[in-house]
Amino acid sequence: MIGGEIALAAPTREQLGTLAWSKHDLRVELREAGVVPPRLYPAPGGLLPWGSVVNGRTFLCWNTADPDPDHWTVVLCAPTRPEPLLDSGLTLAAFLEAVILDRVGHLGPLPATIAPSWQQDVRWSPSPRREPTGDEREFALRGPAGLAALRLLVPPPERPIADLFGARLPSDYRELMALYGRGTWSEWLGLPSLSRGLDAPADGFLVIGTSIDADRLGWLVTGADPDTWPLVVRPRHVWGEVPLSGGLVAVLVGWLRGELDVPGLPGLDPEDDPFECAGFEPW
Repeated sequence: MIGGEIALAAPTREQLGTLAWSKHDLRVELREAGVVPPRLYPAPGGLLPWGSVVNGRTFLCWNTADPDPDHWTVVLCAPTRPEPLLDSGLTLAAFLEAVILDRVGHLGPLPATIAPSWQQDVRWSPSPRREPTGDEREFALRGPAGLAALRLLVPPPERPIADLFGARLPSDYRELMALYGRGTWSEWLGLPSLSRGLDAPADGFLVIGTSIDADRLGWLVTGADPDTWPLVVRPRHVWGEVPLSGGLVAVLVGWLRGELDVPGLPGLDPEDDPFECAGFEPW
């Protein structure tokens, strides 16, 4: 944290995991402000988010037009400001000096202070991921919405962790847990593994997942056959429930592809790359 306002993101596991969603948020906020989003990295010369201003909706990005990263300049992206995209013309060190001693756009002067993040320092390097072929990409995005497409969108972990213990649950949920185990999907939806001894709640709504905004995903326990239970989401900020078409795997694939956009399961921006946004973090 620099000057009490600038959050400088290091390339940690968490930051890289949320980078796609930082770009998503930037696109969405610019569109809502009536501004056409610029190209974003890895598009040639695209903007690359690296930080933000704590006390306001300002993204800090690099202009990657120069082939030498040492010459990348800092761009202030503030959708609600009169000048929503302001290229400072300054590299990172020069930019930080300017906002402390003077002012860049609406930012500065800031106190000459620096404080470490509360996050624990974890040594990490991203796992290698094979780039899908054209045919694999086409199948993942447009083929049948099953486990085969899901495996291409999000490669499963080597050692999935799930403890189902013979619980009476829909078959596609059991197959999903056997392949991926419990964890968080796309930094948004947490799916635990459900254990034995499950009883249908009084209202018939069996929760199987929760979003980071406390939206709840679950089945309506309507009969003896779990494979017939309807899947619904109960959004935190919307009264009632939203019915979902298909089983859990089909819904998950449709959401990761960007085909689904309902309260509790927000969709992608038209320019988001599903392969970049889709992810899974085991617990």
